[in-house]
Amino acid sequence: MKVIEINKLYHPWIGGVETHVKNIAEGLNKTANVEVVCCNHTNTTITEYINDVKVTKYKAIGRLFSLPLSLSFILNLRSHQGDILHFHLPNPLAVLSTFITRPKGIIIITWHSDIVKQKFILFFYRPLLHWFLKKADHIITTSPNLADKSTFLTPYRDKITIIPLGINPHHYPKNEGPTESQRFALFVGRFIYYKGVIELINAMKKTNVHVIMVGEGPLKEHILTQGKELIQNKRLTLYPFQDTESLNALFSRCEFFILPSTHPSEAFGIVQLEAMIHSKPVISTNLPTGVPYVNQHNHTGLIVAPGNVDDLAQAMTTLWTNPSLTSSLGKNAYQRCISHFTEDQMIEKTKQLFTKALTSKE
Repeated sequence: MKVIEINKLYHPWIGGVETHVKNIAEGLNKTANVEVVCCNHTNTTITEYINDVKVTKYKAIGRLFSLPLSLSFILNLRSHQGDILHFHLPNPLAVLSTFITRPKGIIIITWHSDIVKQKFILFFYRPLLHWFLKKADHIITTSPNLADKSTFLTPYRDKITIIPLGINPHHYPKNEGPTESQRFALFVGRFIYYKGVIELINAMKKTNVHVIMVGEGPLKEHILTQGKELIQNKRLTLYPFQDTESLNALFSRCEFFILPSTHPSEAFGIVQLEAMIHSKPVISTNLPTGVPYVNQHNHTGLIVAPGNVDDLAQAMTTLWTNPSLTSSLGKNAYQRCISHFTEDQMIEKTKQLFTKALTSKE
């Protein structure tokens, strides 16, 4: 079975979808012939092998609304022929390329999220996207929430298979970690609008919780300004993105994890699994996406209304002041992660769907 994985970008570019595509490509490559086709983040086309997976990155002449612009990608997509063409959306460039060049193969889409912010582009893109969804043989969503609540997918329910994202438990060893003298809660992610980082700062002002925030992004200066007093009082600590060992250490030692995302751009929140595998409860938000599917209210953590600072502060205080509840929720979180969200399960379900698609075409 020859599989072409098609995405906007690929490792070492940091992003949740990019990490997922890498995991899928390397997992399937053990029993299939997998090739990745994507754009480069520079004006150079390269072909390289990353962990035995052939990766072709076509030169990009720029970016528009976070989407790489690459004429080379459009012109060459058809040359990458496989039994399965596995597209990861949103990716308007790949949809346009398919419309223009009509590559051969069974089309399977993983629908990671709706397009939320780029309303202007969506006005023109919507008809093309529905053409592509009609053409697809199968559509994967990473949670039932996304399948049920995406307005784009409603006409295509009979094509949808739910395959949750997963992590490899062996990549998350427990350790004693950094020598932080204080207890702390943890946030890890980009400092951007939909992550709820400003809401988190405002919620902290209503609690006694010490939070370590790990990340970078355009809202960093705003966080430094809004959180100046918290930083001075040693209740807010900012770290840049950490290497794997250091990040595991922080997950191991935190009291609980906070994902206060405010917009549906947060489609799944795989970082929740990184906390849960360390037996840490999660505070997340009730978005119409996979986020509250991963974290279950009063079972693996607490769920609050998106953007509600008072709710967020109350949830933080509840876990901070109730160690027995925090421990109990953390144990449940670990069990849910192991039973529903491992990489092996994700790859096996994907392989089964691909095999089913090939068999039905014979």
